[in-house]
Amino acid sequence: MHPPRTISRGEEGWPPRLSLISDPPEQLRVRGALGGAGERRVAVVGSRHADPYGLDLARELAGDLARAGVCVVSGGAEGIDAAAHQAVLEAGGRTVAVLGTGVDVAFPASNRGLFDRILEGGGALVSELDDGTQATRWAFPRRNRIVSGMSEAVVVVRAGERSGALITARWAEKQGVPVLAVPGDLRLEGSAGPTALLKQGARVAAGAADVLEVLGLSAQLALPLGAPGPGLSGDEAALLGALERAPRHVDEVARLAGLAPGAALSALLLLELQGHCEQRAGHYFLRRG
Repeated sequence: MHPPRTISRGEEGWPPRLSLISDPPEQLRVRGALGGAGERRVAVVGSRHADPYGLDLARELAGDLARAGVCVVSGGAEGIDAAAHQAVLEAGGRTVAVLGTGVDVAFPASNRGLFDRILEGGGALVSELDDGTQATRWAFPRRNRIVSGMSEAVVVVRAGERSGALITARWAEKQGVPVLAVPGDLRLEGSAGPTALLKQGARVAAGAADVLEVLGLSAQLALPLGAPGPGLSGDEAALLGALERAPRHVDEVARLAGLAPGAALSALLLLELQGHCEQRAGHYFLRRG
């Protein structure tokens, strides 16, 4: 299922933007659907060791881009990359993982299931390396030129001072691809990279709207977050309307929805099972896309 195939530069299915970079790959090994020449693609990248705040930002940003019809490209790594891929799949969108291994190698092994879901969701796994190629230190910085080269913009969510995400941003600058950075808490290590990029002239990505504006797609923004979910009414709709992207304690959600805390908690747990919200430690809930 989803056997690898080779697409050489210039052949049908080749991402046209990749032919414009200074050091394009000669060919790509592809599993899944790479998408048409007119597909809009944005790279969402960041640290492997991201804090919960950064992971939430990545999910929100990638999910909203997917709902606007944008394909999200990332590197298939742990942390921000995985969060972005997962959010796109949950939003019903397409995502492409550019790997630093062969397309038949799951690295990290913990993302094997994620890679399977990317393929099942209509996305693709891509690499310039031969099948069976295992992870090596040099391969990942080099594959980043493909992540940026096949994208119309690169968004750095969280990155330390030596993060590979900054390598992707540098490739993007060389390729003339717009770089955006998500501002964060300056006290956190993961804010160092985005802050440095912003000082160097990167655009602010406070949300998907900023990215879509760069692409000229502002009109494709999804419905406002406060709109009730499809098929929900009564108490469930009230609870969903009381949730935001930032976690809220069940007592506050209950108060805003006009319900008793116990009844609100039971209904929120049901909404979580249906995929409408997520629970955090201490009975805090936040809304999903």
